[in-house]
Amino acid sequence: MKIMTPLLAICLASILTGCLSVNIQSNTKTEATPEFHRILIESRLPETDNAYLNQFLTAFPAGYQVCTVLNSPTSFESPAEAIEKQRHTCQSEVLLTIDFYRNYTSGSGKYITTTNELLLEMKNLSNGQSFWKALVKTSGSNEVPPNRIVSKLIDDGLVEGRLPGSKPVQAAN
Repeated sequence: MKIMTPLLAICLASILTGCLSVNIQSNTKTEATPEFHRILIESRLPETDNAYLNQFLTAFPAGYQVCTVLNSPTSFESPAEAIEKQRHTCQSEVLLTIDFYRNYTSGSGKYITTTNELLLEMKNLSNGQSFWKALVKTSGSNEVPPNRIVSKLIDDGLVEGRLPGSKPVQAAN
Protein backbone atom coordinates (compact mmCIF):
# COMPACT_ATOMS: atom_id res chain seq x y z
CA MET A 1 0.00 0.00 0.00
CA LYS A 2 2.88 2.39 0.76
CA ILE A 3 4.29 1.93 -2.75
CA MET A 4 0.88 2.18 -4.38
CA THR A 5 0.06 5.65 -2.98
CA PRO A 6 3.08 7.48 -4.53
CA LEU A 7 2.61 5.55 -7.76
CA LEU A 8 -1.05 6.52 -7.86
CA ALA A 9 -0.15 10.17 -7.21
CA ILE A 10 2.43 10.18 -10.03
CA CYS A 11 -0.03 8.58 -12.46
CA LEU A 12 -2.76 11.05 -11.53
CA ALA A 13 -0.41 14.03 -11.90
CA SER A 14 0.74 12.86 -15.34
CA ILE A 15 -2.85 12.39 -16.48
CA LEU A 16 -3.88 15.85 -15.26
CA THR A 17 -0.89 17.65 -16.77
CA GLY A 18 -1.28 15.76 -20.03
CA CYS A 19 -4.77 17.17 -20.58
CA LEU A 20 -3.55 20.56 -21.73
CA SER A 21 -0.19 21.02 -23.34
CA VAL A 22 0.75 24.69 -23.86
CA ASN A 23 3.59 26.07 -25.97
CA ILE A 24 4.05 29.86 -26.19
CA GLN A 25 6.36 31.53 -28.73
CA SER A 26 6.63 35.29 -28.38
CA ASN A 27 8.27 38.35 -29.86
CA THR A 28 8.82 41.69 -28.12
CA LYS A 29 9.39 45.09 -29.72
CA THR A 30 11.54 46.38 -26.87
CA GLU A 31 11.84 49.98 -28.05
CA ALA A 32 8.03 50.32 -28.11
CA THR A 33 7.38 48.72 -24.71
CA PRO A 34 5.77 51.18 -22.28
CA GLU A 35 5.92 51.03 -18.52
CA PHE A 36 2.47 49.99 -17.30
CA HIS A 37 0.56 48.83 -14.23
CA ARG A 38 -3.04 48.89 -15.48
CA ILE A 39 -3.90 46.25 -18.06
CA LEU A 40 -7.09 45.41 -19.92
CA ILE A 41 -7.52 41.77 -21.00
CA GLU A 42 -9.74 41.28 -24.04
CA SER A 43 -10.96 37.85 -25.09
CA ARG A 44 -12.15 37.35 -28.64
CA LEU A 45 -12.49 33.61 -28.15
CA PRO A 46 -15.91 32.40 -29.33
CA GLU A 47 -16.78 30.23 -26.32
CA THR A 48 -15.15 32.08 -23.42
CA ASP A 49 -17.12 32.92 -20.35
CA ASN A 50 -16.52 35.47 -17.62
CA ALA A 51 -15.32 32.81 -15.17
CA TYR A 52 -12.24 32.23 -17.33
CA LEU A 53 -11.55 35.95 -17.72
CA ASN A 54 -11.99 36.51 -13.98
CA GLN A 55 -8.96 34.25 -13.37
CA PHE A 56 -6.79 37.01 -14.89
CA LEU A 57 -7.84 39.40 -12.10
CA THR A 58 -5.64 37.54 -9.62
CA ALA A 59 -2.98 36.10 -11.98
CA PHE A 60 -0.70 39.16 -12.15
CA PRO A 61 1.91 40.09 -9.52
CA ALA A 62 1.07 42.63 -6.84
CA GLY A 63 0.95 46.18 -8.13
CA TYR A 64 -0.92 45.42 -11.36
CA GLN A 65 -4.53 46.43 -11.87
CA VAL A 66 -6.41 44.15 -14.25
CA CYS A 67 -9.78 44.56 -15.97
CA THR A 68 -11.38 42.29 -18.54
CA VAL A 69 -13.70 42.56 -21.51
CA LEU A 70 -15.38 39.76 -23.43
CA ASN A 71 -15.85 40.40 -27.15
CA SER A 72 -17.55 37.28 -28.39
CA PRO A 73 -19.50 36.89 -31.64
CA THR A 74 -22.71 37.21 -29.61
CA SER A 75 -21.79 40.57 -28.03
CA PHE A 76 -24.02 43.49 -29.00
CA GLU A 77 -21.37 46.18 -28.58
CA SER A 78 -18.66 46.40 -31.18
CA PRO A 79 -15.22 45.31 -29.92
CA ALA A 80 -13.96 48.90 -30.16
CA GLU A 81 -16.91 50.22 -28.10
CA ALA A 82 -16.48 47.58 -25.40
CA ILE A 83 -12.73 48.19 -25.15
CA GLU A 84 -13.14 51.96 -24.97
CA LYS A 85 -15.82 51.66 -22.27
CA GLN A 86 -13.64 49.41 -20.08
CA ARG A 87 -10.52 51.45 -20.82
CA HIS A 88 -12.13 54.57 -19.37
CA THR A 89 -13.64 52.71 -16.42
CA CYS A 90 -10.33 51.07 -15.46
CA GLN A 91 -7.91 53.73 -16.75
CA SER A 92 -6.03 50.90 -18.53
CA GLU A 93 -2.68 51.68 -20.12
CA VAL A 94 -2.24 48.53 -22.23
CA LEU A 95 -4.49 45.97 -23.89
CA LEU A 96 -3.78 42.23 -24.05
CA THR A 97 -5.95 40.56 -26.69
CA ILE A 98 -6.50 36.80 -26.76
CA ASP A 99 -7.81 35.71 -30.16
CA PHE A 100 -8.43 32.41 -31.92
CA TYR A 101 -6.09 31.78 -34.86
CA ARG A 102 -6.69 28.25 -36.16
CA ASN A 103 -7.40 24.64 -35.29
CA TYR A 104 -5.99 21.57 -37.01
CA THR A 105 -5.71 17.83 -36.60
CA SER A 106 -2.83 15.50 -37.33
CA GLY A 107 -2.31 11.76 -37.23
CA SER A 108 -4.94 9.15 -37.91
CA GLY A 109 -7.06 6.59 -36.14
CA LYS A 110 -6.47 6.36 -32.42
CA TYR A 111 -3.37 8.57 -32.79
CA ILE A 112 -5.21 11.64 -34.04
CA THR A 113 -4.48 14.87 -32.16
CA THR A 114 -6.12 18.27 -32.27
CA THR A 115 -4.12 21.47 -31.91
CA ASN A 116 -5.53 24.93 -31.28
CA GLU A 117 -3.54 28.06 -32.00
CA LEU A 118 -4.25 31.39 -30.34
CA LEU A 119 -2.76 34.80 -31.03
CA LEU A 120 -1.91 37.08 -28.11
CA GLU A 121 -1.09 40.72 -28.69
CA MET A 122 -0.29 43.60 -26.35
CA LYS A 123 -0.86 47.19 -27.43
CA ASN A 124 -0.13 50.53 -25.86
CA LEU A 125 -3.57 52.13 -25.55
CA SER A 126 -2.21 55.68 -25.76
CA ASN A 127 -0.83 55.23 -29.29
CA GLY A 128 -2.26 51.90 -30.49
CA GLN A 129 1.21 50.47 -31.15
CA SER A 130 1.77 46.73 -30.60
CA PHE A 131 4.81 45.79 -28.53
CA TRP A 132 4.34 42.07 -27.80
CA LYS A 133 2.91 39.21 -29.83
CA ALA A 134 2.70 35.52 -29.08
CA LEU A 135 1.49 32.36 -30.75
CA VAL A 136 0.08 29.82 -28.31
CA LYS A 137 -0.33 26.20 -29.32
CA THR A 138 -2.51 24.03 -27.12
CA SER A 139 -3.78 20.52 -27.22
CA GLY A 140 -7.04 20.40 -25.41
CA SER A 141 -8.65 23.76 -24.71
CA ASN A 142 -8.68 27.30 -26.08
CA GLU A 143 -8.53 28.62 -22.54
CA VAL A 144 -4.85 28.91 -21.73
CA PRO A 145 -4.31 29.11 -17.96
CA PRO A 146 -3.80 32.80 -17.11
CA ASN A 147 -0.75 32.02 -14.97
CA ARG A 148 0.97 30.53 -18.07
CA ILE A 149 0.40 33.76 -20.00
CA VAL A 150 1.51 35.97 -17.10
CA SER A 151 4.55 33.75 -16.55
CA LYS A 152 5.54 34.29 -20.20
CA LEU A 153 5.09 38.06 -19.78
CA ILE A 154 7.39 37.92 -16.74
CA ASP A 155 9.96 35.82 -18.64
CA ASP A 156 9.88 38.33 -21.53
CA GLY A 157 10.51 41.23 -19.12
CA LEU A 158 7.18 43.00 -19.65
CA VAL A 159 5.75 42.32 -16.20
CA GLU A 160 7.78 42.61 -13.00
CA GLY A 161 7.39 40.44 -9.96
CA ARG A 162 6.39 36.85 -9.47
CA LEU A 163 3.16 34.95 -9.85
CA PRO A 164 0.82 35.19 -6.87
CA GLY A 165 1.23 32.17 -4.64
CA SER A 166 4.68 31.28 -5.98
CA LYS A 167 7.57 30.94 -3.60
CA PRO A 168 10.56 33.25 -3.91
CA VAL A 169 13.55 31.77 -5.68
CA GLN A 170 16.62 31.56 -3.47
CA ALA A 171 20.12 31.57 -4.89
CA ALA A 172 22.25 28.56 -4.11
CA ASN A 173 25.27 29.32 -1.93
